[in-house]
Amino acid sequence: MQITILGSGTSIPHPQRASPGLVIRFNQTTILVDPSSGSLHRAERHGAAVQDIDYVLFSHFHPDHTGDLGPFLFALRNSEYFGSKKLRLMGPPGLKDLHRGLLDFYGSWVRLESERLTIREIWDDQLKFPDWAVRSLPVPHTESSLGYRFTDAEGKVFAYSGDTDYCEALIELSQDADAALIEAAQPSELKLEGHLTPQLAGKIARKASAKRLIITHLYPVCDDYDLLSEIRSSGYQGQAEIAEDGMKITL
Repeated sequence: MQITILGSGTSIPHPQRASPGLVIRFNQTTILVDPSSGSLHRAERHGAAVQDIDYVLFSHFHPDHTGDLGPFLFALRNSEYFGSKKLRLMGPPGLKDLHRGLLDFYGSWVRLESERLTIREIWDDQLKFPDWAVRSLPVPHTESSLGYRFTDAEGKVFAYSGDTDYCEALIELSQDADAALIEAAQPSELKLEGHLTPQLAGKIARKASAKRLIITHLYPVCDDYDLLSEIRSSGYQGQAEIAEDGMKITL
């Protein structure tokens, strides 16, 4: 499994950190997760071909996690580049409404034939596919937010928090994970409701015995703080890192 971080920032523009997004590549399957605006171009820039993407997964439906869905559907209508490629969308309840809203506004420009597009709403689910599996659990951010636990055919585990506050669900998803990509929006003294801090991300990783923690979804103010020290203050002793755009994680 290889994970490429397409954006380690937030909705607030930052010269080095784009809005969220990541690509996960398994043996035969490529997944785009939380496609913020510009994710498709960043994927190509960082070596993940958009025409190889089989699934798009969403943690929730804020604009900085969904902005490239419309452009992706629009791009897929270009048969010279994409042929008749099929796409599968998965995410929490509300995903079908999001797609319907795009159709209402853009009409035929983003409408794919029914045999090319599959939409599946998930919640507390365990799904298995030939070369990967995913566990989803609701987390406290919006009324319909999910965290994910991905497992490849060799048993390697990658956890992804999406946007969330502290919760037992994320500890469960991160249990014994080879790597956990956990949001840490702002330092402890500036904590936002519905978001984590580096210290809380470290606490989750410690309780879950995750082998490696990478914090992401960092607001610009994080540039002024020692985020790794905050992680260590939680007692987490595993490998700790700060996400960067274009970062690759190989498990």
